[in-house]
Amino acid sequence: MKTYNVLAVDLGASSGRGIVYTFDGNSLREKTVHRFANGAEEERGHLVWNAPKIYEEICRAIRLADEACGKLDGIGIDTWGVDFGLIGKGGQLLENPRHYRDAANTKMRRKYADKDRQLFDIAGISVNDFNTTYQLFARKEEHFDWTKVQYLLFMPQLFGYLLTGVAATEPTIASTGGFFANGTFDKNFLLEAGVPAEIFPPVRKTFEMLGILNEASRALAGISYDVPVVLTPGHDTACAVLCCRQAEHPLYLSSGTWSLFGTTEDQPVMTDSAFFGKYTNEMSGDGKVRFLRNIMGMWIIQECRRQWEEEGQTLDYPEIVRLAEEARDTGAYIDVNAECFFSPGKMADKVRESVLQNQGIRLKTVGEIAQCVYTSMARAYRGAFEELKKITGREYTQLQILGGGSKNGYLNRKIERELGIPVLAGPAEASSLGNALGQLVSFGAGGLCTLRKFISEF
Repeated sequence: MKTYNVLAVDLGASSGRGIVYTFDGNSLREKTVHRFANGAEEERGHLVWNAPKIYEEICRAIRLADEACGKLDGIGIDTWGVDFGLIGKGGQLLENPRHYRDAANTKMRRKYADKDRQLFDIAGISVNDFNTTYQLFARKEEHFDWTKVQYLLFMPQLFGYLLTGVAATEPTIASTGGFFANGTFDKNFLLEAGVPAEIFPPVRKTFEMLGILNEASRALAGISYDVPVVLTPGHDTACAVLCCRQAEHPLYLSSGTWSLFGTTEDQPVMTDSAFFGKYTNEMSGDGKVRFLRNIMGMWIIQECRRQWEEEGQTLDYPEIVRLAEEARDTGAYIDVNAECFFSPGKMADKVRESVLQNQGIRLKTVGEIAQCVYTSMARAYRGAFEELKKITGREYTQLQILGGGSKNGYLNRKIERELGIPVLAGPAEASSLGNALGQLVSFGAGGLCTLRKFISEF
């Protein structure tokens, strides 16, 4: 059997990575070739993503992958959901893409609050400030000129376009937007938002090939051969869920900057209980529905760490976990999804203020703050778990934690106690691994069922 070298480019809200997976039919091996920081930047009064910089990091990952592992057979890109970039009529990036935490989105969420159920009923996407729907309403408020736009591309396909010059829509990432259902974008919503339907490129099937690296990308990456870019599942959680060891209705927690807690269903769940329970329906790479709840994840700890560093206390995450384990049990907790924790800045102060105001408890140390956050995350998962069982009518006997958060044994033990079921941790690089599995399916190296057997190696 042919040996495949595929590069998984996994872009998260706080970091990006390039990992090469080598598959020879008998084993699947990984090698991390590049990691880089990622995050919001301020630009002209908005939070944005520095797309040219991210593109350069992707090309650097391609170069490093070629140097470390030899000729590449494919490249796949997955990212966070909802955000998009705009390509002009001349094929150029018109502006840096807006960040989902931009304040304009929250304003639109409040302005259009009377449309909550109407928006949910389009595609079963839960109502959140960051939804693409509110980002488009914000553009309407700004009287944005859509006539200068050739393509609206969700983030994986934006970078795919920059790499290949080919525009496409991939279903898993499009489904996060809130107005993509039954393989198409809702025309009534687009009419209300004032967005022309023709700027959305054709919908292609997940696992298809997008195109070949263009000359500019090959030059920047320092390679001279053609490499296909594959439409692997574009949403990072869709990639991660491909790594669930239980094939039917698995219970999973994709744990990173965001926590995605849920299961898979054959059809969208559009009931009142799903709407009021803030559950959402997103497409999975295998054609099923990821039925899940968005919960604030490691973002709060990430922002606390940034504040502590600005104040002169540099701590890595294992040290923060150790301090949380050793701290006195204050009984403090917060609502991790409260609006005050959504935006960046002085997060440790926000946690202290919330606990003092709501419980009258004064948190003093790094450990007490971190313990409070981890405890609150576990409590939020328990609430989602109980609601999920009511909605689906199913019992779940095991939770699989996917992604970087799975390495936090302290938090895993808290989750296990809260849910009362065993926790299976890993793979830690589930999004990258699922990205690679999608590419291998595209190349005919095996079906998902066959390839999933190699997940236990990670």
